[in-house]
Amino acid sequence: MTADTTAERIDTPSQALGTARTIAVRWAILLALIVLAFWRTIRAVAEEMLAHTLISYVPVLILLTIIAAAGVSWRGHREPPIHDRQTDVIVATVILVPALALQVMVTPRYGQVYLTTHVDLLALWLFTLGGAVVMFGLRPVVRYRWVWVIFLGIFPVPVRVAILWLGGGPLVAGAVVVALASAATAVAAGRTRRRALFGAAVSAAVGLVGLFALNYGWIVFGGSVPPLAAMVSIPPLGCALVACTVTYIDRRRRRTGWGPLLGRPVSPPALPRVGRPFLLVVVVAVLLAFVPVPPVGTWPSTRIPELRTDEPLPVPAGWTQESVERYDWVSRLYGPGSVLIRQVLVQNRGSTQYDDLGRPRRVVVDTVDSIRPLALEVYPNIFRYNLVGNRFSPSVEVPMPHGVRAWMWNVVDDSRYLTYDVVSWWWNNGYRTQQVMIWAVDNHEPDAYFPEPRITIAENLNSLLTVLFRGNAVIQDGDPQYKDRDLVVPLARDIVEAVVAGGANDDQ
Repeated sequence: MTADTTAERIDTPSQALGTARTIAVRWAILLALIVLAFWRTIRAVAEEMLAHTLISYVPVLILLTIIAAAGVSWRGHREPPIHDRQTDVIVATVILVPALALQVMVTPRYGQVYLTTHVDLLALWLFTLGGAVVMFGLRPVVRYRWVWVIFLGIFPVPVRVAILWLGGGPLVAGAVVVALASAATAVAAGRTRRRALFGAAVSAAVGLVGLFALNYGWIVFGGSVPPLAAMVSIPPLGCALVACTVTYIDRRRRRTGWGPLLGRPVSPPALPRVGRPFLLVVVVAVLLAFVPVPPVGTWPSTRIPELRTDEPLPVPAGWTQESVERYDWVSRLYGPGSVLIRQVLVQNRGSTQYDDLGRPRRVVVDTVDSIRPLALEVYPNIFRYNLVGNRFSPSVEVPMPHGVRAWMWNVVDDSRYLTYDVVSWWWNNGYRTQQVMIWAVDNHEPDAYFPEPRITIAENLNSLLTVLFRGNAVIQDGDPQYKDRDLVVPLARDIVEAVVAGGANDDQ
């Protein structure tokens, strides 16, 4: 690259307008390629937003990124023109190829937790970064490096981990996004370190006040917890806009006036022409457009009007309820009002069909509900139990009455030398959706271990990294043995019949 000449300063409105038009056209083309390459991802995110899950913060983060980029662009900077594109092409290739690899090879590995990880959003970030290098040059992209760091927040795993570590819920989710808004404000206002800290402090203060005011007002006047989408959008965007306005007024009234060019010279793009490297972005975009993503909302849910999701399930004839426990912490994962109910059921009479010594068998029935059904897929069962290191068999459908569709699979715990048969299904009452899981273990002793309900964060991150480097084979059971199929499947049918018949929840 030649760096001995400096781009001419643009002072006339017509020249400034031409520069703005050039930049806008290039961004429009790049955005069109992003939509082409990741249309399936965008559709999946839209479906999640309609289900009011945490992914609603993604468009907010995009707006925060634009605010940060606008702040950086208002700072006067003279860019020498770029004539040699070799470095740009090399760097763009190094970025775009991993974006394609993530979408083709890594996203399918996380098919079971696709909505949790959204690796395709990380691929989208890489594609946008590589495309920007091609369209504008490496040096201008590096000048916006902190903006790209903010935009990296589109990858939801760190955001989810932070929210769960801090306790979960709409208020905590809003606070985490306010922190992202404060970081974006620091980048936008950060002409100096002092101004960056001032902007971040104003943003954090306004955001937290707005967050608690919205939460309190919604509870007092609305009678319920505010929706997650409102908490992760209104206070963060409001605090960023207020803080940026305050810092803008503070600087302009003392130094540069109120002109539309914000007191700085306008220079033409450092890259006069995009040229043939643009074809690289087009080729990668077309290839990405044909890469599928795991399906969203695939669990069928049968409507059962008689279903009471806030109560234990009816106990069928031939079984006794030994104990019942409620776990309210699942509301951190599945939203307000969600509860996990664990029932331990014991056979009234043992049988040699299920135990060589004729001992009564013990099973565990877990139910968890949510007003947002997709949330049950965003945080699947591995987030409700410590199943790290266990192996899972592919699920097979088992017949159920009344249109209910259930699946069965094996869970192998190699550390305890235990194998579980699990039968699970979803159903709803038109308002809340419930997932039922029946566990049977091949240890028939009264003190046999069943996975305890508890939230797992660090363990699951370790498991995700293991899958990334070693593949899904490390968590798969390729030769399942359904030893207790004849025990749990009839029990599942009896529970379905009892719920549909409006059976009483009394111990038999």
